[in-house]
Amino acid sequence: MNNFVEITLYLYTTLTTFDFDFSLSTLKYIITILITFTVCTALFFSCAKWKDPKPYTDPRLTNPYCNDPAAVNYNWGFPGKPDSTVCFYPNSLFIGNYTYHDTVYNDTLLVGIDSFTINISIAGNSKTKMILTGFCGAGIYLTGLPGYQATIDTIIGDTATFNQGQVFCSAGSGDTVFGYITKDRLDSPAVLHFYVQVAADTGTTSHFGSAILKQ
Repeated sequence: MNNFVEITLYLYTTLTTFDFDFSLSTLKYIITILITFTVCTALFFSCAKWKDPKPYTDPRLTNPYCNDPAAVNYNWGFPGKPDSTVCFYPNSLFIGNYTYHDTVYNDTLLVGIDSFTINISIAGNSKTKMILTGFCGAGIYLTGLPGYQATIDTIIGDTATFNQGQVFCSAGSGDTVFGYITKDRLDSPAVLHFYVQVAADTGTTSHFGSAILKQ
C-alpha cells in the first residue's frame, strides 16, 4: 500500500512539472515569433520607395512689392516679387489744388485769418521735389519725405544762420520762410496740415493752417 502511494505521488509530480515546462516553452516560442514578425514588418515598410511630395508654392512669394528705397511704400508687402509699378513716391502724396485756411500768430497773438487757393506740383522729374504756389507771390520749394511729410527747402543760410529757409514772397523783402507740411495717412487723406514760420525784421510770424484737396 505504501508503495502505491509513493508511485502515485511520483507520477503526479512528474506530469505536473512536464506540463508547466511545456507551457512555458510554448509561450516563449510564440513571443519570439511575434517579435520577429513585428521587426520584419517594420523593416519592410521602412524600406518602401520614397515618393516626392506634391510641389507647393508659397503665395506670398508672388505678391508684388516695391523695392525702391526712395518710395513711400518701400518693402511694403515683403516677401514677394519686386515690382516697380506698385511704387509711389513722396511728392505724389501732396500734388493737387487745395483750399487753404490760414491762421497767423505773432508769438501767441492772433493777427490774421484768411482762406485762398494753393497749388502743389512736381518739380521736374523728381520723386521728392515740389513747388508750392499761391501762398505768396513766389513759389516755395518743398521736399517730400517717405513719412507723409514735406519740408520747406533751406536755400539760404545754414545751421549757423538764425533766419534760414528761403526768400518769402519777394527777393527785396528780406523775409525768409521755413517749416513743414504733414498729411494724415488714414484719418483725413485729403487734408494737409501746415506749420510755417516767416522771419522778418519786425519779428517772426507763425502760420498754422489746413489745406483741403479740391474735387
